[in-house]
Amino acid sequence: MVETLRRHDFEGPAWEVFIGMMQEDAQGIVEAWIRNGTMLSKAKEKGRAVTALPPVLYEALRRDELARHDLAQDALTAGGRALRTVLRDGRWDPQQSDLKTTFINLVICQFSTVARTWAASEEYRTREDATELAPDRPDLEAADQLAAAEDWVDLEAQFSGERETVRAMILLRAMGMAPKDVAAKLDLSYRSAEGIWRRFTTKARAQGSDGRLS
Repeated sequence: MVETLRRHDFEGPAWEVFIGMMQEDAQGIVEAWIRNGTMLSKAKEKGRAVTALPPVLYEALRRDELARHDLAQDALTAGGRALRTVLRDGRWDPQQSDLKTTFINLVICQFSTVARTWAASEEYRTREDATELAPDRPDLEAADQLAAAEDWVDLEAQFSGERETVRAMILLRAMGMAPKDVAAKLDLSYRSAEGIWRRFTTKARAQGSDGRLS
């Protein structure tokens, strides 16, 4: 199987199916380990101690299934990227461990970095929720409405590699649609849509933009 994937440079439909199955198979394990603290101890054993989860956020992960799911998805995605690199470089030894074990170990190794990004995003969202009275969307009455729309088009172009859900959110918000209406339009729960948008805006800020209109 690995040699078949190698012929396509670990890209394309075959890779997407393969890594999707790996991630789906590991999802329950990763979420359980996040909930009961096993993930933190395993990361520490590998010299990747998790230092970015204060007690309040860790407690949220224990109680909030959606938050746990989001963090697990981020960790599985990072683990998938790491596995592709390991396989491309020929560093996987089937005599030492099977692919599933290798993948889980890579997820553990990536968890500290992923948790830091997730924690920063959660802390920003908490501050944003406490200080903003209006939804984060274009002011359709503003005199510079055209310039604002152009800003969103530029931002959409910058993140053209994002999945279709994020791109659709950008365009709908640029048209003046409120966040809850965007969620309904895309057939998502409001909390799921909020999590997707929060991760996107965090990435935008990390690349030199604050992720929102001026």
